[in-house]
Amino acid sequence: MNARRPRIAGERRRPSSPAEAADATDVEDAGVDGAPAAEPEAEEQAKPAVKPGPAPAARAPRPPLTRRARVVLAVLAFLALAAVVFAVVATLAVRQTENDAEARVDAAERATSAASTALETTLSYRHATVADDLEAATALMTPDFAAEYEQLAPQVASAAQQRKIDVAATVRAIAPLECGQECSDDSVRLLAFVDQTRTIDGKAGSPAALSIVVRMEKVDGDWLVAEMTTT
Repeated sequence: MNARRPRIAGERRRPSSPAEAADATDVEDAGVDGAPAAEPEAEEQAKPAVKPGPAPAARAPRPPLTRRARVVLAVLAFLALAAVVFAVVATLAVRQTENDAEARVDAAERATSAASTALETTLSYRHATVADDLEAATALMTPDFAAEYEQLAPQVASAAQQRKIDVAATVRAIAPLECGQECSDDSVRLLAFVDQTRTIDGKAGSPAALSIVVRMEKVDGDWLVAEMTTT
């Protein structure tokens, strides 16, 4: 009778008979093909449980504005609107002032040019054509001033024809006068310095230096002499 060898830990026991060996094979096959359900359950149990986070808190409704807050907001809105309106009005006022200044400068330049021509024409004549010269002068005057000028024209024409007087006028300098609060786009006062030379019966007379204040008015787009005063 053979003595049994002691079994090492973890070593499978050998079957003692063919029938026991067949049973052991069936058990091993069952363990391989039919995996026990305990292993996946163990894996599922090993996974940490996910706890749901706290639900988002609902946004609290804003409290209604107090009466004082509404008044403050209304005042601020009014001030903002007033600031915008003031800025617009100030911009328009500046532009209007600039436009008015440009218009006055343009009016002064045109009036000065027209006055220079009108003075030389009005203060010049020849005895041979004095009637036509005086009539040409009235064409450069306003109707009211032309009517005053025509009252003196016969005396000037008579003296020029009798004494054979020829007069030539030259504007030496001319410039607009300060108008202050009376500045206008259709009325300009100017100071002119005019040199006048005369010949009487072909002989040179004494020259004259005149300083004249002339007021020009814009009538139907033309600048005409409305007033003339010797200083």
